[in-house]
Amino acid sequence: MTLFEFDRSITCVCGETVTFKHEQMTDEALLERKVEDNKVREITTMADRIAFLITGSDYPLIDIYIEEQKLRERISELFPDKIDLYDLIYEPRFRRLKEQFRV
Repeated sequence: MTLFEFDRSITCVCGETVTFKHEQMTDEALLERKVEDNKVREITTMADRIAFLITGSDYPLIDIYIEEQKLRERISELFPDKIDLYDLIYEPRFRRLKEQFRV
């Protein structure tokens, strides 16, 4: 492991040269990051709530399905270019939880 300063280069044993530039984040970039973090936090909170409804409540499955659709719609609103992540991440997660805790 090598520790190096900003704006300096090191050469790896593999021959690759690596440079790490220090860039000050602008107020606009910090705000964008905060907005993005809030969106992710909202989606995570919704998904965790659904997981709890499946595993720790007797909430009817039809109502859980409605909550899942609300989550899918919210992801589509906040991250329109990443809606396929719902199908890859949350759909299998909720299905597995239902199989494990509801069958």
